[in-house]
Amino acid sequence: MKVGIVCAFDTYFDRVALLKEFYQKRAQVKVIASDFSHRKKEKNRESSLVDEWIDTKPYHKNLSVARLTSHYDFSKKAEKLLEAETWDVLHVFVPCNSLVKFMALIKHKQPKTKLIFDLIDLWPETMPISKFKNVFPFTLWKQIRDKDLDQADLIFTECKLYQQVLQKEDNEKYKVLYWARQEKPLESHLQIKDTELSFCYLGSMNHIIDIDFIEKFLSACQQYRPVTLHLIGDGESKEQLIQNVKRKGVQVIDHQKVYDQKKKQEIFDQCNYALNVMKESVVVGLTMKSLDYMCGQIPLINTIGGDTREFCETCNIGFHVAFDQIELYAQKVCTQTLQEQYEQRKQIKHLYETVFTKDSFFKTMQDAWEKLI
Repeated sequence: MKVGIVCAFDTYFDRVALLKEFYQKRAQVKVIASDFSHRKKEKNRESSLVDEWIDTKPYHKNLSVARLTSHYDFSKKAEKLLEAETWDVLHVFVPCNSLVKFMALIKHKQPKTKLIFDLIDLWPETMPISKFKNVFPFTLWKQIRDKDLDQADLIFTECKLYQQVLQKEDNEKYKVLYWARQEKPLESHLQIKDTELSFCYLGSMNHIIDIDFIEKFLSACQQYRPVTLHLIGDGESKEQLIQNVKRKGVQVIDHQKVYDQKKKQEIFDQCNYALNVMKESVVVGLTMKSLDYMCGQIPLINTIGGDTREFCETCNIGFHVAFDQIELYAQKVCTQTLQEQYEQRKQIKHLYETVFTKDSFFKTMQDAWEKLI
């Protein structure tokens, strides 16, 4: 049996690694990927995970014609490469939206091939461009994906929210395959106090982070207790975020980029809550940042809808806060006892260990595999 995994973005390689490990126990596996690093914006063929690289056109801006051209270029070359062989299973990451079109052509030529689409992101829906999502060329971009999506035998979505957006909640072809992490929660040595509040923001501080929300929320909390913001990461909006919260009297501790799990845990142990915050216009149900926080056993101040909101409201892992509820939830957060926060940490660790680990990922894959093959 032969399985092909097709992926255009190095930002998805953690998931590719899990899939390759799963499939290798059942079949011969080939990973086909773009040689252009989305993260570094440069050519990169360093990953040992990839078996065959596709020479892909570079781009430098995330929202650009050059990027769309690059995606189309990759998709067309992937189709040409794949049609030269016969496949039992093709597991294809989407985006690129254009991959849906070209992989549907493979399915037409090789009808016995089981085609799996793995929806990691919805473009343009998840982009902070609410004014333009329903105008050309963004409508065309969406149609390129949607037109042939159901040609697949199985469609994984990284969260339940995407099925709602696509209006496919009752379609049996669609299954949720949550992101999973290899890391297990470390022992926690808490240093939080009930006389002050510390928050953490982890990850890229870019155009989709809601700086206005963070500024107003921390400012509202500052009315009750002294507030400190710990930053882990970088990004084009970082300086603006720092300036805005400092203006409100918030102390900022900048840890720069931290990749080591133990060092991140030491920072999380100093913080009461983690900021899991994006602009309202961004349609996303779960992020890798969320899993970092969960693995670090730190409860959330959350603005992300869908799955993460549901977890906050039903599993006691933090607070989902709407923009018009900032004052109300700032007061709630500031009056939480340490014992209540300890319970939230216990619950978020439990959620991570039961839903977002490698074992959970493999169980979902095994259930799908048995029905597919």
